[in-house]
Order: sequence, then structure tokens, then C-alpha cells
Amino acid sequence: MNKMNIKIIIKAGVIGVLILLMLIPLAFVKGTVAGRLNYKNEAELKITSAWGSELYVAAPILNVPYVSAVTKKVEGRQVTEYETSFYKYTPSSLDADVEIVPQIRQIGIFKVPVFTAKVKMKGSFSKPEVPLDSSVRLAPAGKAFVSLEINSLKGVTDTPVIKWNGETREFENALEGDALNVSVQKVREGQGYYSEKTYRRYSDDYRLKMLYAPVASAGASDFELDFSVRGSNSISFIPLAKDNTFKIASAWPHPNFLGGFLPETREVSVKGFKAEWKVNNISSGIPAYLNGFGEDFPFVSVSLMFPVDNYRNSERAVKYGILFVALTFLACFVFEIVNKTPVHPFQYILVGTAMAVFYLLLLSISEFCGFGLSYIISAAATIILVSAYIRYGILKKADKKVFGAAVGLGALYAYLYVLLQLEDLSLFFGTLGLFFGVALVMYATRNINWYE
Repeated sequence: MNKMNIKIIIKAGVIGVLILLMLIPLAFVKGTVAGRLNYKNEAELKITSAWGSELYVAAPILNVPYVSAVTKKVEGRQVTEYETSFYKYTPSSLDADVEIVPQIRQIGIFKVPVFTAKVKMKGSFSKPEVPLDSSVRLAPAGKAFVSLEINSLKGVTDTPVIKWNGETREFENALEGDALNVSVQKVREGQGYYSEKTYRRYSDDYRLKMLYAPVASAGASDFELDFSVRGSNSISFIPLAKDNTFKIASAWPHPNFLGGFLPETREVSVKGFKAEWKVNNISSGIPAYLNGFGEDFPFVSVSLMFPVDNYRNSERAVKYGILFVALTFLACFVFEIVNKTPVHPFQYILVGTAMAVFYLLLLSISEFCGFGLSYIISAAATIILVSAYIRYGILKKADKKVFGAAVGLGALYAYLYVLLQLEDLSLFFGTLGLFFGVALVMYATRNINWYE
């Protein structure tokens, strides 16, 4: 093994160490992205806590009172007392028209979509079949009421009204009866091995808050219910009736349909969206009589989302950071061997640092403009900086190799952008890019005699 072979092996080892050292600035960049994402989440929490949170709505529910006999032992004697409770009944039919009026609220540079939902419901109730037994008797007439149950009443700005068999009633804060408990399935992000994100399902339980409107009759009835409520992120309805129809429309062009049912028809355009659900009690599993029913209610849900989350995209881009630094260092090493142009380890560090700063540029610029434009600006600045350094710091002369380096870096950043836009195919195209990268290195070094 001659002296040149030893130098090449040592240089390759040094470059491997430098690649590992570049994990330090990339970790700093990743921490900065996570910190800005936390700031955004805090700003979102401040806005939603003041305006209104994500909404879960159950309405209308007919509450019919009954009195049950309860026997207690008091001072050694059996005493019978009567307690009033309520049977909860669902409609036989429900048609809901929902108009979501979106707004953008922001704290500093952080923007959050909020909305006001204008809800109109109409339908009917069948005559309730009260399951009486020997210890239960009906309460006095005139005690029945209709409830409107929501997880948060903060967003109720106007007093809801219901027209029951032609008579208009206003809702008030309920003093009697129990609201429903609902369990919402959500996904929690966590950290797995190698700092990769993991996702786990969990249940978030809500005790709904109840408004009530007294009704004169608990028999078969028609109703019309109008109310407006403010919220953020998403709104969900429980399809309580035997036959449900939900029509939801908004000027927001980027909906996400969630919950237990997808819309049967939907139209989404730059002007907004319209969607319609049809759900019956066979598919929902909700009985006409809710007492004793579990918390796992299905939902008809829609959320308002931004089409591009700059912080999520920046976070994804940083994951490819070490790969891009390694490919660039490998290209520099091949350039050094093929052209016999020495590149100092410190110069490798400067080039790697410039590539790490690219991600900070991308993050900071994307807070003020779209992700695509910020990516073009950041990539162009990095390509110009590295190409100028190759021209004036390494080659120290005008050479067509500088143009080749600029083209190569441009292709590298274009490739990264494509990976960021792909969700399901990112692994395939990432692997394909690595394959062609190795193939190019093998082609560029095909004429080198490594023993001489």
C-alpha cells in the first residue's frame, strides 16, 4: 500500500467523523423547529381558549321526568323516598343544516382558523314509551324539557330557541337532569427510537354541558331548533335520531372529514365545500332511549385545516439533513480524488454548516410566506453561497466545475422538495434517489485505480 492509498483511507475516515459531527448542528436545528412548533401550539391554545374549543354537539334530546321509589333505612326503620330522574329520548327524524363561517385569528405571526357555526335543525319525536315498573311512576305534567348539549357553552353567543309544535321556547341553563358523557377517540404523538414519531390512540372523555327548554307536551311532536356557536379546529355532531341528515357548508376551501362517518356526497373547491351525511340508527347503534347507553357515541365531524403546515414540513425536511450532508461530502470527496484538488476538513465543515443553516432559513422565511416560496429562496441562497465558496475558497479560479457543483446542488434540493410533497411514496423515491446517487459515484470513479 503506497502513500496515496494511506492518505485516501485517512481522508475517508476523517470525512466519516465530520459527517457524524454534523449531527450536532442538525440536532440544534431540529430543536429550533420543535421550539417554534411549541410556540405555535401555545398561541393556538390561547386563541381557542378565548374564542371556543373544538365542538361536540348532541341535540335535541327529549327529557321526560319520572319518580322512583327508593327505600332507605333510617334509625332502624325502613323509609320510602321518591326521587325525580329523567328518561332521555332521541328524535325519530333529524335534518340539520350547518353553515360554518370561518375566520383567521392570530397572535403575532401565528394564525389559527376559527369559526361560527349557524345550525338549523328540524324533525320530530315519536310518543315516548316510558319503561315503567312497580317502583316508578310518572312525574307531574309540564316537567318535560328538550336539552341542547355541548362540550363548551363559551361559544354560545345568542340564546338558542326551539319551536315545539308551533310554540317558541328559549333555552336556559339546566338545573335538573344529567347531560351525556361522550368518549372521543384521538391520536397522541410520541417519541420512539431514533427520535422517530409514534402515534397512539387514546380516549378523551367529555361531560357535555346542558341547556334546556321546557315543553308543554312529551307526546309526538315536531320541532325546529336554531342556534349559533363559536369554535375552532372542528365541529362534531352525534347522529341521535332514527334517521339523520346533516348538510354542512362553508367558504373554507380545505376541509378534513373526520368522525365515524364519511359524507355520502361532497363538493370541495377554492370557494369552499358542501357535504351531506345520511345516517340511521342501525349504522350508528344509538337507541331511541339513551338511559344506560355507553359513552362511545359516533360522530359526524369536519375540521378546518391549513393546506400546508410550514412547521411540519420544516420538521420533515430536517430529517433528511444528515442524508444530504453525507451525499454532499461524498460528492466533494469524489471531486477531490478525481480532480486531485485537495479539500481541507475545515472546508468540509463550512460546507456542511451552510447546509444546516439552510433549514433555519427555511423555517424563518416560511413564517412570513408560503412554504414553496420560502423553500426556493432558502435553496437558492444556499446554492449561491456554496458555489461561491467552491469558486473562491477551494478552486480559487473560474472553472466550469463550479457550474457543475451548482447544478448538482440544485438537483439535490429539488429532489428534497419532491420528497417533502410526497406522503405515501416518499420512501420509494428516497430509496430511488440513494440508488442513483451511489450509481453516479461509481460512474465518476470508474477509471480510478485504487491501488496506485
